[in-house]
Amino acid sequence: MSESQAIEIQELFDLVVTGHRSEKSVEALVRDVLDLLDDHSPYLEFKLSDALLFNNGMVSIRENITEAEAQALSEQLKTLAIHCAIRPTLQLVPKDDEVSQPTATLYKCPACKHTQVQTKEINEKCEACGVIGDHFLRTQRMKEAVEMERQKYDNELAKSIKEAHQRAQQEESDALYREARRQLGTDDSSNSDPKLKIAAVVAAIGIGIAVLYMFNKPATDTPDPAAIATTEVAPK
Repeated sequence: MSESQAIEIQELFDLVVTGHRSEKSVEALVRDVLDLLDDHSPYLEFKLSDALLFNNGMVSIRENITEAEAQALSEQLKTLAIHCAIRPTLQLVPKDDEVSQPTATLYKCPACKHTQVQTKEINEKCEACGVIGDHFLRTQRMKEAVEMERQKYDNELAKSIKEAHQRAQQEESDALYREARRQLGTDDSSNSDPKLKIAAVVAAIGIGIAVLYMFNKPATDTPDPAAIATTEVAPK
């Protein structure tokens, strides 16, 4: 391997999308990136959709570029709240004493697993079943995304129903306690004037004291009328 080849290999990098914090939908974010980079190729659109939908940090949207180019693209994507990583490109370099022989790239159909020689970079059509691989994978990812959103919706709905049920039980319990206090006469929620309550209590206490006094008052000696009359007619 010559020195020039080594230098070239070290200067090649891949730009990998590791995630995003945008509030926009994936479709809207992909459109913004395509407009920002002025590249509306189906290949880039496919890569961006895959990277932003799953956030697995495994999809490179630019490959075999210099570090400066990768850094510039990363700074552009930061304006859209998209995070990237710059990783060295993995390359296989033939030895100097070997003659490079072109090797055919094999394509494996994601639907029927048939293997064939790849003739296109994207939208490869299976010779066995006729399925276009990229379209099939996009449909599968969309189904997975729909299922994830459905599960999220079901969980939120179940949580809302549970909270509503708990609130209804608490309100019913509070109503029963209020009715019990009302029947026992201990309900403090009445709108009667507190001053009138205090006056009534004081009056009741006063009446009670008066009754006790009347019952406990000492008896007064009253002269017997018959005895007085006898005294008056007695001889001297």
